[in-house]
Amino acid sequence: MGVPDDNVIRFPEGMRGSTAEFDRPQALIKARDRVTQGLRVAFSALLPQIEQELLARGDVATGRAQRELFYGTCGLIHDQALRLESFLAAEWLDLFEQRLRPLDKVKALRAIGDPEELQLLDFGAMDQELAVNAIASRIRSGCDEGLFGASHRLAFLSGQRENSWPVEDLIAQSLDKAFVAAGVVGMAQVELLHAIERHAVEAFGPTIQDLNTFLTDRGVLPKLRRSYSASAADKTRSIEAEQAGDTADIFPLLQRLVAAQPAAAGAAAVGLPMLGSHATPAAGMYRQEALPGNMAVPMEQVMSSLYSLQTAAPVQTSGPLTGNVLREFRASDTGQGLGHLHAVTVDIVATLFDFIFDDASVADPIKALVARLQIPVLKVAMLDSSFFSSKAHPARRLLDGISRAAVRCGPRAGHDDPLYARISEVVDRLQNEFKQDTSLFDALCVELDAFLDGQEAAADACAVEAAPLVAEQERRELATLAADQVLSGWLSMPLPPAITDLLHHEWRALLIRYHLNGDDSAWGVAMSTIGDLVASVQPQPDARSRKRLATSLPTLVRRVYEGLDKLKVAEDRRLALADQLFALHAAVLRGAAPLMASAEPMALAAKPASSELSSEHIEYGESCLERIFLSPGALLPPSEGSNHAHSLVANLRRGDWLEFADAESGPLRYRLSWISPQRGILLLTNPQSPKAISVSPDALALQLERGKASIVTVEPMFDRAVHRALETLKAA
Repeated sequence: MGVPDDNVIRFPEGMRGSTAEFDRPQALIKARDRVTQGLRVAFSALLPQIEQELLARGDVATGRAQRELFYGTCGLIHDQALRLESFLAAEWLDLFEQRLRPLDKVKALRAIGDPEELQLLDFGAMDQELAVNAIASRIRSGCDEGLFGASHRLAFLSGQRENSWPVEDLIAQSLDKAFVAAGVVGMAQVELLHAIERHAVEAFGPTIQDLNTFLTDRGVLPKLRRSYSASAADKTRSIEAEQAGDTADIFPLLQRLVAAQPAAAGAAAVGLPMLGSHATPAAGMYRQEALPGNMAVPMEQVMSSLYSLQTAAPVQTSGPLTGNVLREFRASDTGQGLGHLHAVTVDIVATLFDFIFDDASVADPIKALVARLQIPVLKVAMLDSSFFSSKAHPARRLLDGISRAAVRCGPRAGHDDPLYARISEVVDRLQNEFKQDTSLFDALCVELDAFLDGQEAAADACAVEAAPLVAEQERRELATLAADQVLSGWLSMPLPPAITDLLHHEWRALLIRYHLNGDDSAWGVAMSTIGDLVASVQPQPDARSRKRLATSLPTLVRRVYEGLDKLKVAEDRRLALADQLFALHAAVLRGAAPLMASAEPMALAAKPASSELSSEHIEYGESCLERIFLSPGALLPPSEGSNHAHSLVANLRRGDWLEFADAESGPLRYRLSWISPQRGILLLTNPQSPKAISVSPDALALQLERGKASIVTVEPMFDRAVHRALETLKAA
């Protein structure tokens, strides 16, 4: 981190010597500095407001620790306001510069939040990471249009990809790094980030808007448009494209798919889903222009007819889907009178919806909602054929958002599910309001993304609460493994049953306690006591060795009793152990050999495992953590299936979704929210459930292998439909 000592902007090789009508490097420098000043001004105006909020929260806080946190944080920002402004400017400049260094590309991406880095965060750092992400998400939701323009224009100036300038992430990271540089860390930093998040849009939105105005005034992509609504120019280009046969790359392939099927019977022959009760038009129809005298239906009449179908479509809430309404439209008088390109478009969209309806991974209630989007999606596709190939198209992005929500809903989504209800609201608005301007899709994308981000934030908040429990249990497991490992050496040799019993129970518990407490000195004393105790029950060959033993026994027995005292062992158990040790030592001092038992493998649990998987429930507050782990002593021979399952688990990343079989409630879906850094324990949460799940990697691999769990496919349903359509074409 540091403020650059020059104004040099380092461009990729391809940008040097540019003959653009304006000086790109100079424009980029001025844009960078303008945002720097805007952030300083916005931050300076925001700090007093945050200071007042912290004082108010401190006044009403009930606990001493909370009052000290709020008042202390307020004092920090009051004393360091100017330093924080300077650090914010410096961090923004540093991150901006990183974006322009090809060699630092990976470093810059990681700074914004690499998913592979996120999985290594401990639960103490998760709050900070969530707070930073929340700021970026809030700015993204409230300034979507401005961010679109800013990122595209900065990418244009720097000669980089359009998605290489996530301005909202750079702002959020700059704030975070500024606090760290100023020494404001820990809970104070988290509280400040949360406070900024509540005001992020009104504070930093004007800076983003000012950046766009500054760049457009200087001729940087002044006509950049986010909306895909059909302007007059778009219509002209569409007509020209139709005449020239120039459509999106994927469009001709999909055209070949529907043109290759002259009838429903032909579709079944090559493995296509049945395309409804109406036969697909013959292939020849797509290879010739309309016959003389048969004029195509005007576009205004087509849109009017589609809007009538759209508003009259019944709302289906249950039962099987009523069918593909696009095929009914295609068979109507208006549909039969369509021009060549629009006729193809209807059949392509109808076929893609057939694939969606045939997708077993999408719940039937979600399919019923998606079915109501047939007419709006068709209208979009007819207005702009880039819909088929551009994932950035607002209609495609909305379908992707619905797919994200469908993943969370699961196969048994109910009408009372908040996610189902939100998708239903989106569909209702499209069905009631959409005519031709796709800006409605943009607006609904922002709303749905904000809702889904809120759901993920709720899941992360649940993970923040549950992660300490998982970490604590993981510490206990590591302590148990450490104790078992050191005891296994002693227990592998023949010992008197009383000594074996003591090591298995009390001394094992004592070693676990010392390991958890990090008391290396006490651990060493306990280990030394084990060695002396085992040596004390070995046969003594002569009187001198027996005399030495008699001299050392009082100290040894005292150390054993001290260990029992630390565990608060019950009196009857203490007396039984004391009697057994006395009898053993008395026999050794008489020159007799104590009775030794055969060495047996150490039992890791008091009770034998009844199955390969074990679980336990831990209550915390109003929530519950279910731990799933391999039963102690479970032996699972490696196999090809288990190796594959372990590979799947190793490739899981934070944000992935899994489905678990449940005999009582049916399939349950959970999101991977955290991976512990020590043993890779996976913590899964669901914002709709008060229960979190922690599962060991071995246990999850076994569940995957046995079909008790599965990794949920996250590919958007529309993309899956396109892929299946193209695969069908290849196989035909």
